[in-house]
Amino acid sequence: MVTWFNVKEKKGVATLYSNNITLNVAAMYPFEEAYRVQVGQDDEGRIIIKPLIKSVVESGDLDESCLLKIERHKSFARISSALLMRQIEEALGLTLSKEAVQFETSWDSKENVLTLVGRK
Repeated sequence: MVTWFNVKEKKGVATLYSNNITLNVAAMYPFEEAYRVQVGQDDEGRIIIKPLIKSVVESGDLDESCLLKIERHKSFARISSALLMRQIEEALGLTLSKEAVQFETSWDSKENVLTLVGRK
């Protein structure tokens, strides 16, 4: 059996800065239809990001203070919130400054969440 190498295959990467999370093209793919996102921490201490469509957001069932905007561009997506990033710093024991911290990502289609799985 032959396994062909795919030179165009990219791993999803989330880059954490002091005021935002930036997702590369591979990581942002599941967020193409997202109107807002929720960011949280799972039982294993990993950061998770859940895309939400407009009808879910507008249903009124979710706490508005847990909903964040996501900006999509051609080659990246960004979730901007200095308060969120301070909470992530505390949760992960990080110090975010001008130097970015990168995490590889994994998409869980069953749970419909993007997980930051390991520091790059």
